[in-house]
Amino acid sequence: MKLTFAEVKKWLDILWKITGTAVILVGFGFFISRVINNVPSAELSKEEQVISIIEEGGCFVCHGGPDYSTHLHWPVIGPIISKKAEKSIRHADATSILEHFNSGRPIDEALLVKVREVVFHRSMPPVSYRIIHWKSAITKDKQKILLHWTYERMASDHNWPLPTKEHPFEPVLPLPDSLPADLAKVNLGRILYHDPRLSADSTVSCATCHNLESAGVDNLDYSIGAYGQPGMYSTLTTYNVVFHPFFFWEGTASTLPIQTAMILVDPVIMGNESLEPVIERLKADIPFTKLFTQTYSDGFTVESITDALAEYHKVLITPDAPFDRYLQGDSEAIGPDAKKGYQLFKRLGCASCHNSIGVGGNSFQYMGLSNNFFSTGDRISLPDLGRYRLTARQEDIHKFKVPGLRNIELTHPYFHNASAPDLETAVEAMAFHQRDMSINKGKVHQIVSFMQTLTGTFREMPPTDSER
Repeated sequence: MKLTFAEVKKWLDILWKITGTAVILVGFGFFISRVINNVPSAELSKEEQVISIIEEGGCFVCHGGPDYSTHLHWPVIGPIISKKAEKSIRHADATSILEHFNSGRPIDEALLVKVREVVFHRSMPPVSYRIIHWKSAITKDKQKILLHWTYERMASDHNWPLPTKEHPFEPVLPLPDSLPADLAKVNLGRILYHDPRLSADSTVSCATCHNLESAGVDNLDYSIGAYGQPGMYSTLTTYNVVFHPFFFWEGTASTLPIQTAMILVDPVIMGNESLEPVIERLKADIPFTKLFTQTYSDGFTVESITDALAEYHKVLITPDAPFDRYLQGDSEAIGPDAKKGYQLFKRLGCASCHNSIGVGGNSFQYMGLSNNFFSTGDRISLPDLGRYRLTARQEDIHKFKVPGLRNIELTHPYFHNASAPDLETAVEAMAFHQRDMSINKGKVHQIVSFMQTLTGTFREMPPTDSER
């Protein structure tokens, strides 16, 4: 059907009125927002001011879980908000902030870095939310309160330095040169780390999969355990894990001794059903037993073995990376491409997850935020379930521990399923699956150049033959 000029004009007039009305309403909303969106009363404590700002901002509607999504049953916009909330909590789960307000528990370190990023750029909440909720926008006055609170929380809960004009905030912290450690325990842990008698068939030591001469990994897609059994995941490095708050891809262990105990009785990795056979094999070594009891009077026990191995990890750190020197003021420590790569690393959002002293290792994140990472259709393999295997929470499916990026150029292959053979492939995959971006080869090269500056100094060596 062909429209006449008058009919076309009529429809254009209607469209113009609708558009004009929408513009007026949006403008009116922003005007009202400026009028009523005030900072909380100065009579409130800093914490109370922050709570007020967060509640007005509606942060927990999308980032606090189902209990806070009060708009889900509203007609029309309810399903829209529900979909956004499902995606938002994958980007940032604010549960630990809620727990802090309720019980004083420290807020997760990586989450604080994300909060700081959002507040600094005032990028949340989205415009679609601000139009409806006129008090939700982060004004400059609110920004000042939130930034001050975030920096204080990072300093008190995680020992971050408070930023100054001379030393502004950076999402990555340098490694210390060393950590305090009991050297007698370290030596015992070093011997145990390289002792294949820890495995049921005496073929696998910690160093088999976590080879200190290859950056603490074996560079295999899947490690081979006792009796030739294949592992489930690509191996994570043991270097610098002393700075991590949890261990394994699923975060199964919360301390190094627990992690070590779990490894020793893993039926695939070490093949042991309990530690008793391990202890008996070690006791048969009279010289080592004598050396061990000089430090641990009770001899070989679950506690003493795991304690010695945990203490040993305190010397498995790799300080003095070029990027550490750059952070400490040596502007010539890294090259131009690496500097550009670091700026890209921050601008693209990589530092939201890969941050702090380990450049990661301190949070769990959803794999495939923007584009599906898993190509199995409706079928999900057991390893791909991620943290869900531990928590049974629906929102933890496909969530994994974020690997630390220190020495990353040496710890290939990458991802839990070893699907990226090199750093270039890994960077391109993360850009696409996490950020829905396609970045050119030049930018990939710059980001990889930055990552290569995270390789530190490997000081710890295996024991000599006479020490075994």
